Amino acid sequence: MTNHDEARIEDALRAAQRYYLQDATMDVIAKELKISRSTVSRLISYAKESGLVEIRVLPPSVQAHAVEQALAERYSVKAHVVHVPSHTTPVERHQRTANHASRVLNSVFSSDMILALSWGTMVREISEVLTSRTLTNCRVVLLNGIGNPRARGEHYSSAILTAFGEAYNAYIQRLPVPVFLDRPGTRDALFAERSVQAAVAMQHDADVALFSMGQVEDGVPSSPYRAGYFLGQEEFRSLREDDVIGDLATTFIRPDGSYADVEMNSRTTGPDLDQFKSIPHRICAVSGHHKVPALRAALRGGLLTDLVIDEITAMTCLHDDAVA
Repeated sequence: MTNHDEARIEDALRAAQRYYLQDATMDVIAKELKISRSTVSRLISYAKESGLVEIRVLPPSVQAHAVEQALAERYSVKAHVVHVPSHTTPVERHQRTANHASRVLNSVFSSDMILALSWGTMVREISEVLTSRTLTNCRVVLLNGIGNPRARGEHYSSAILTAFGEAYNAYIQRLPVPVFLDRPGTRDALFAERSVQAAVAMQHDADVALFSMGQVEDGVPSSPYRAGYFLGQEEFRSLREDDVIGDLATTFIRPDGSYADVEMNSRTTGPDLDQFKSIPHRICAVSGHHKVPALRAALRGGLLTDLVIDEITAMTCLHDDAVA
């Protein structure tokens, strides 16, 4: 095999993955690969002909529809269950959920609206599969702090925010504060600053919120916990004492969905969840068994209006809750 053949296979594989797994258009792929749209079409055809892509027609899952109904009846939430074959890998489930979440978001977000984002792994995945739309007078704001300039958080969250801003031709507003603070008094002082108040005011006016759930586990924290502020033993002890199970935009919640008097919430820059509940569309995208305890807590607390979840994780959520 020549170098030319290897390069063609690599390009064909990349184009096929973007086209079939991430729903990218041929125009978008052409721009990314710096080739013509017709070349993208030929690469995708080559991927099918050479066996790089195997296309199967699968009937809609009756089970997925039944799970949607069960989630709706139990939690009064609009569920969007993504059908996935049993052999699907966790990475593929995550990608399919992100793709579906982008479509759910597009069904409710339009011109003259504000979108509030909680940054993390799932929302990053969604940001990478967005379809560009011609919208006007839109704004996108972060729901939680951004870490510090020397850590992963600021660049990670800024890239996500920028991707949404570019896809929707929207003004973007960061929340210029760290993820967590050492003292409650520091939060009060920061949130009195006009630059922070502008972001919080935009959060309060949001029409749509997009987020996933964070799990609280000593030693294996969610990505925002690693963004310039590693939670130490003292913080994890405080979370255990308050019976915390997870977080929404780094505001911590208990298994029953409550969050009042959680000590660490006085040191987080995440949203006031009482205020958060006033956002008309609150879309949570989740994939993976490790997210289930925090998701069930959020469902019990009425923190979301729409749930996008892969079929396997959804069944686990319903089964575990029934057993509990």
